[in-house]
Amino acid sequence: MDLHLVMCLTKPRITYNEDVLSKDTGECAICLEELQQGDTIARLPCLCIYHKGCIDEWFEVNRSCPEHPSD
Repeated sequence: MDLHLVMCLTKPRITYNEDVLSKDTGECAICLEELQQGDTIARLPCLCIYHKGCIDEWFEVNRSCPEHPSD
């Protein structure tokens, strides 16, 4: 098995704080849809924000922030 794949699969997942967005703020880098007031979001320790559903699906395959893959 590829060493990179093993490292990715054994690296602990990043945790996040779940919240409801209080104002419109850019776009989700995963689905590229606008983040709008009232959306359920996930804020990672690096302060990146995504739709909660998008980051949950991302973390099924990946273990790091989509915008900071080396973290």
